[in-house]
Amino acid sequence: MKSDKGNNVQFLTAKLNETLSAADDKEKLYDSIVNAPFVYTVDMAFLFLGIIVLLLVDNKSNTINRVRLSNTEQAKQTTDVSTVPFSKIKIPYDTDDNVIARTIKSNKPHVTSDWKYLFSPVLNENQARINQASGGIGLSCIFPLDITRGGALIFSFFQFDGTLNEAQKKFMKEYTAIASKELKRFL
Repeated sequence: MKSDKGNNVQFLTAKLNETLSAADDKEKLYDSIVNAPFVYTVDMAFLFLGIIVLLLVDNKSNTINRVRLSNTEQAKQTTDVSTVPFSKIKIPYDTDDNVIARTIKSNKPHVTSDWKYLFSPVLNENQARINQASGGIGLSCIFPLDITRGGALIFSFFQFDGTLNEAQKKFMKEYTAIASKELKRFL
């Protein structure tokens, strides 16, 4: 991103809006949400973004399910070592120890530098931290989706200083709004 990162984020989110709008079914949209940003390799490198996860609430089972995961090297490294397969990680909606559940319930973004809070109670602390270390992830931000069903996006960054810049914050906020708008077409 050149000197004006805000304008680049605005251009990037406009292009991603076009991409997500073009998805003509739910499954294609799910894939686009987690993978479309990574087509813009340089922009994602400047944002230090390594993984996006789409999560949706399943009201029948009262769980938060991981629906899609980015097709990135960081994501692959985390799933390769996980003791529980990605699709089998279902977080009880009623748990208080999980930051994803807190994000969806409060409808406010949360940040964590420790994946034990993303995987509790399904994985223990060590299992969650091994997944995180394997992907080289230092910081994850969880943004609630504005959909009736309930859900969230996780943005995981390969940076370790714990400080988000304005371009990263703007991207996550705008991209979550775009994903929410498009998900409403199918949910």
